[in-house]
Amino acid sequence: MKLLRRFRKTLTLGCLQLGQKLAQRGDEKTIEAMRRGLRIFTKTVLPLRRRLEKNMRLAGMYRNGLLDAHFERAIDQMIMVAYGLKGGLQKSEHLDKFQFDNSFGLLEQAYAEGKGVIIIAPHICGYPIYGGIISSRIPCVIYLRHNKNPRKMRITEAVAKAGNAELVYPPHGATKAQRLQVAINVLRQGRMMFLTPDTPRKSHEGVPVSIFGRTAYFPTGVFVMSLRTGAPVVPTWWHWKDGVYHVRYTNPIELQRGGNLREKAELAMQQWGTDVDAFVRKHPDMWWNWLDKRWTQIIRNGSLSK
Repeated sequence: MKLLRRFRKTLTLGCLQLGQKLAQRGDEKTIEAMRRGLRIFTKTVLPLRRRLEKNMRLAGMYRNGLLDAHFERAIDQMIMVAYGLKGGLQKSEHLDKFQFDNSFGLLEQAYAEGKGVIIIAPHICGYPIYGGIISSRIPCVIYLRHNKNPRKMRITEAVAKAGNAELVYPPHGATKAQRLQVAINVLRQGRMMFLTPDTPRKSHEGVPVSIFGRTAYFPTGVFVMSLRTGAPVVPTWWHWKDGVYHVRYTNPIELQRGGNLREKAELAMQQWGTDVDAFVRKHPDMWWNWLDKRWTQIIRNGSLSK
């Protein structure tokens, strides 16, 4: 099983590198040929479809047509990334695929306060280019975690840079406190930062959150940063309808200082986890993490393996 998993990871990374090279060296026809190839791949590779269907059924969300709907959104993410790698998002038509409703005013007001802003979203299909999309309206910083695999890290950097959003990194070997400080420094400059904190952790590394009737553990760093800097946390969500991604924002979460800060951060993360659960139940096609190995463990076993 370990050998098969290692082979799958190597194959996936190789495909990502090939896609990156084709996008950078090819033209629009090349990228659209990639889209057609991915559609054929996701329709014909039965083990992949069975794995996805099983996860969706166990989570209680499977319905006819959902597999193809999810793969179409996942493919669209990869193709938008490819166009970004080719010429940058600002030069592509994909900025127009994201439409913002009147709730964008909530983000503008939060940013105008000058205390910094943290935008959070789950891993919704399209998240790698969101920083670039929003930077066309308000400058956005993307906090980029270091990946142990240097080849994968280079791909991640290339994707982030394609969106013209600024990247910040913690230093190599940084402690948890040092990683947190890098992000806090951005906020204290009054800037906006985008994070996707629905990355499950081991039980001793996060707070329990109820999702799909299971328990996942989310890190509370987002709300710790908010409490230390006064920066509001603005949740954002988007879904696919009528050929565009509809982006909306919910009311900024502003935690009051004083009292038990850890408890406040944990309660805020648990509430956001509840909101993530509600969103995925309403738009299961949009969630990128259906095939993530950690989430597969949680969906199938109820928790991450130790």
